[in-house]
Amino acid sequence: MAQLDLAKCIRSVDLERGVVPISKAASSLAALIKRSQANHQPIVVTQKGYPTGVIIDIEVFTAIRQFIEEHTRETEGEPEGA
Repeated sequence: MAQLDLAKCIRSVDLERGVVPISKAASSLAALIKRSQANHQPIVVTQKGYPTGVIIDIEVFTAIRQFIEEHTRETEGEPEGA
């Protein structure tokens, strides 16, 4: 799997299509996941008008975790690749 460029993947949320109420998310979860995968763009899920969760592509999630792990190793003084 090619490493994703997080700066390109974590873009601002599309306010027209990238914010959905939880009731719609529940009934169309598969379509929302496919959309997030296709665009590498997060989809914000709201409950009673407030943001409560985010749907992101698994590749973006994996890249975020790798970034955090690398940053944690650097700040704790462990050499990269340890």
